[in-house]
Amino acid sequence: KLLPMVDPTQVAITGWDINKRNLEKAMERAQVFDYDLIRQLHPHMKDMIPLPGIYFPDFIAPNQKERADNILTGTKQEQMEKIRSDIRKFKEENALDKVIVLWTATTERYCEVQKGVNDTADALLNSIKNGAAEISPSAVFAVASILEGCSYINGSPQNTLLPGVIE
Repeated sequence: KLLPMVDPTQVAITGWDINKRNLEKAMERAQVFDYDLIRQLHPHMKDMIPLPGIYFPDFIAPNQKERADNILTGTKQEQMEKIRSDIRKFKEENALDKVIVLWTATTERYCEVQKGVNDTADALLNSIKNGAAEISPSAVFAVASILEGCSYINGSPQNTLLPGVIE
């Protein structure tokens, strides 16, 4: 059975980033898209400012520190609750049936799977609550997404989908 396609005019987009540049400037800086595509996307992206993101310096390259001017503060638990709140607010404001979180941030270092830290769902939730060092930003986003009933897609090559996240 074929599923109906999503009408692209019925899609709402937002996101988080540790840098507060609008998405047009971010696309230019990243130099990932062709110039002509950036030109075409300009009217849609110039007013899109990312929400503050999660920045744990020990998980990403040191050269990212200089651009980290749009970051959440507080404990890992507080940051996760803010992401959850952002998801709920976005869903409500846009009258959405479904939210999909797509992780496309800078690649993180691999997390060590540690017994009692990230090996089970309960351990992972407890580790976020207690601010354990081996909890990455992508894992916090994944858990926030799951707790909000959202699909989470890991678009970077780190090991976000640890046993605790999968459970």
